[in-house]
Amino acid sequence: MEFEIYSSGLCHCSVCTTLTDEDATRRVNREMPTGVGPWMIREAAFRTGQVNGVSCDRQPETHRHILFTC
Repeated sequence: MEFEIYSSGLCHCSVCTTLTDEDATRRVNREMPTGVGPWMIREAAFRTGQVNGVSCDRQPETHRHILFTC
């Protein structure tokens, strides 16, 4: 799978993807609009301290995790 929203809340969501930042941003906004404003890639790290764009723990050779905020 090239794109999966694996966690979401009111102001944050995380995706696992092989897409570029731009394509992942377009897709998350299309598949899960917030109703408040667009999803944007968060500059800060995940709450675990991992940098945004960290390699996926299940498929690290092809997938990465991106954190979005609205």
